[in-house]
Amino acid sequence: MRVDRLAQSHLYRVASSLPGPSSRTGLVFLFAMILIALAAFANVYVRHAQLEIWQSNSATTLNSNTPTFSTADAPYFLQHASAYHSKKPASSFQRHRSYPNYLQDDAKAEDDGGFRDHPLLSVLLGEFARGDDPVSLLKIGNLGLIAASVLTAIAIAVCFGAAGYWTEGAIAGLGGGLSAAYLVRSSIGRIDTDQLNLGFMYLMFGLVTFAGLAKSRISSLAWCVAAGLTANLFMWWYGKAELVFVAAVALGWILICLQRNLVTAVCGTTGFLLISGITLFNPLENAYLQDVVLHSNFIFPNTFSTITEIRTVSFSQILFNTTGSIEMGIVCLAGLALFLVRHPVIAFAYGPLVAFGLLNFVIGNRAIFYSAPIMWFGAAFLMTTTARFIAANISDAGYTPRRDKAATILAACVAMMVAWVNSPTDYLPRPSFTKPVLEGLASLKTTADPENSVVTTWWDYGYASLFFNGLPTFHDGGAQTTPSTHFVATAFLDADQARSIGNLKFLATRGHAGIAAETSLAGLHQEFSKAVNAPSPDLYLVVTSQMAGWMGSISQIGNWDIERGEPVILRGNRNGPLVSYERLNCRLAGYPETLTCSGAAFDLERGLVNGAPVLAGWAHSQDGAVVRNRTFNHDGDLALQIIQTGNRINVFLMHRQLFESSFNELFYLGQIDHPSISLHYDNYPHIRIYKIDGEPEG
Repeated sequence: MRVDRLAQSHLYRVASSLPGPSSRTGLVFLFAMILIALAAFANVYVRHAQLEIWQSNSATTLNSNTPTFSTADAPYFLQHASAYHSKKPASSFQRHRSYPNYLQDDAKAEDDGGFRDHPLLSVLLGEFARGDDPVSLLKIGNLGLIAASVLTAIAIAVCFGAAGYWTEGAIAGLGGGLSAAYLVRSSIGRIDTDQLNLGFMYLMFGLVTFAGLAKSRISSLAWCVAAGLTANLFMWWYGKAELVFVAAVALGWILICLQRNLVTAVCGTTGFLLISGITLFNPLENAYLQDVVLHSNFIFPNTFSTITEIRTVSFSQILFNTTGSIEMGIVCLAGLALFLVRHPVIAFAYGPLVAFGLLNFVIGNRAIFYSAPIMWFGAAFLMTTTARFIAANISDAGYTPRRDKAATILAACVAMMVAWVNSPTDYLPRPSFTKPVLEGLASLKTTADPENSVVTTWWDYGYASLFFNGLPTFHDGGAQTTPSTHFVATAFLDADQARSIGNLKFLATRGHAGIAAETSLAGLHQEFSKAVNAPSPDLYLVVTSQMAGWMGSISQIGNWDIERGEPVILRGNRNGPLVSYERLNCRLAGYPETLTCSGAAFDLERGLVNGAPVLAGWAHSQDGAVVRNRTFNHDGDLALQIIQTGNRINVFLMHRQLFESSFNELFYLGQIDHPSISLHYDNYPHIRIYKIDGEPEG
């Protein structure tokens, strides 16, 4: 009797899991639609709450000439949107990137201003914005983020609904849309493609599933066309052919297995690829996978290695970021295993969605968020399947459709609550840059010569600088792997401000071609020396307190032997090539003769630490100016710096390279050692902008 019940239940579930009238009618389907609406509302609610907090905070207000954002890439899309809204070609600002080299993609750029010359995100922003100013664009961008969260939740539900699991798909839309992995990439201020990448990916897989389960060849091919059109929009939106190719593989698999017609499989997959517009690609060329970047005669470090989202995390962290806890992650995996047993063909087609999480161990945690929805689908599937099994065997009455539906609805309600509880709904994004920094960058629009000026700063500020002041930059978030990044880093780290000037002026006048013309580092240094007094555009050197926190990454790129292609290990530095500001917990009772910090005794008169001569020097700055400093004759590798801002005092220990660096001297100490340098803009402790005169004296 029990075997008969299980067989009856299985047959009912198989029938209801296939697209058709039976799966699109009835109480369960209506309930699923309600859950999808709730999932969409929850995604809207969380992001709208973030927006209200931002709007109420004067530090991040949107009602300003310099609105802020929560990703360094946002200004890139806003700049495109501004150009599109004003009917300007992309080349109108793209030519100012990677000065004076310009990017290869930008060099094509005598475009005609057509909408396809701009990213799809920017076109949408430009269409709906009331103006091309930063405030209007950012407001519509944040509203777009809220709309994208709704579309993503629906797309996720459609993906699994295509296989008949609308209820479970709704739960996946809630859990995946509010997972930590995705929420941090789609929160307020994050005007970037990630906000809809998840939606495009799951919609493609949903349409692929519809194609495989279609009742006729014609309808199957029609679904293939729909999937191809979605892929084409996805390419315009994000431009990653590998993601579309993964969907094509899933499509070919599911057509062969379910349609069982080779002609249909070949025609459908080929049509999908042709409509999508992708070209052949080599995944091994991905910059995420590279350790170094070869340019002419030199080997440069890959800047991607310093980016947080490219770093790998542990498997337990993957589970936490996608599901909220390790325990919940195990439940999700168990559910996916059960789904694999019940529906192996469709499960294998969905396999890439799970595998994206494992790409963490290849390219870092960049793609983990793609796995969040299917993980939550696994949990929902396990809960609803278990509930139906119990309902079918709880009494001698056995299986009935009514009891099955009741069990499904009850389990889905529980799963929905679990997904909500495990989501970081209180997450609030922080602005990528402070308003004082953005205001400082914006000030250059009116104080610098637009025809003869270049902004020099770290690449994270590149897009923002170009957006707010329109001046050329050496590098940005799309050009950080060029040789310019290494030489900008060395300019910040160099103790000789004259050498830093020569370095930067060489980049501004001869660029990458000048680097390629040299065969040795010694030859490059000679050219740098010549460039110090040579004419060049005016350089505006931007240094900020935020850059102090980035110094580990900056030094990793700067302390690099470009001839050997390996890091330069600094003597006496436990972190090898990396230098950073290490905060100490100090008692100032004996200052300025002595300090006791973190259990160590600092003799500031003789440069001793616990009696050992390890200090190269120390300095005390107040509000950005030196008030006391001391150097010692012994060959110490460390230095101490007391930074006082108002009544607040912080003490830092650092390697002497950082202590003596041009960055430290210019930002914290206010020391100018070369006549070509002058302080142009000062809002210490947030930002300082120094002008390096392009014309030599005399």
